Amino acid sequence: MPCSIPPSKLAEFIAKFLGQLEARVYALVLKEVSKIQQKLLGSICPPVAEIEKILKVRDNLLNAINGLEKKIEPVKKFADILDPPIKAGKVTVTILEMIAIPGTIGLPPGPSGGVIFSISVGAQNRFAQLLNLACQIVDMLYKDQQAIKDLTDLGFSGLDPLKAKLESIDIKLWSCVENLPQEDKDRILAGIENLPSNAGLTNQVEANTFKYFKPNPDGLGTEYTIKILVDKNSPEFAPRRYAVVENAQGVQVLKGPPSFSSSTRILVDEIKFRINNQLP
Repeated sequence: MPCSIPPSKLAEFIAKFLGQLEARVYALVLKEVSKIQQKLLGSICPPVAEIEKILKVRDNLLNAINGLEKKIEPVKKFADILDPPIKAGKVTVTILEMIAIPGTIGLPPGPSGGVIFSISVGAQNRFAQLLNLACQIVDMLYKDQQAIKDLTDLGFSGLDPLKAKLESIDIKLWSCVENLPQEDKDRILAGIENLPSNAGLTNQVEANTFKYFKPNPDGLGTEYTIKILVDKNSPEFAPRRYAVVENAQGVQVLKGPPSFSSSTRILVDEIKFRINNQLP
């Protein structure tokens, strides 16, 4: 029986996997945002055709960030999957520690006395090795779980500056849209609804209202209603929107941050992430 187990490579693998994904998205967003910022410099807005291109590029960048977030989330959930084996391992260790194994059982010296039963030193050593291995496995699983949580939390927090980069160009971009002739403005606003990030939204019950079912570990789940609302305090030329979540009783249980995002999908997916991670 081996006396130790090899160190786990799981955290190293996940760190490399997430690092490669994040590096590609970071490089893409920073490069494209820099280009857009150059086009929006000064007091003169780009031509209408260029504004439409910028909106599409911005939408693609939002999709890239959102796609990265979706790839990080199942990795984070894997940490929760380790809970049952960790708990089972701790119980096993506790039971093994409570088992008393005497080396020899017998009666006091005398005519009928002597050794009745004896456990070899080798058997006692093997039991000690088993306890040691169980402790090592539990420790390894726990460290892997904590490393996964730390890596995914770091990944999620790293997306905030990218979203802020995109938000930074929105006010100037929307002010340019506001100053366009009404015909061009209407065409651009109508085109926003047909952007790729808004396509394929499911469970829509009415305009800007969606149903979302969050499954629970017990096999059941909870249904929520997601609504996309307009922020009344946003600038007139650059309307901000935010998502709210209501339970089955119509009580608001969660509210997302206001955003200049033109993508309804981004707002819906972001609040779904908050539902999965912030609501019981």
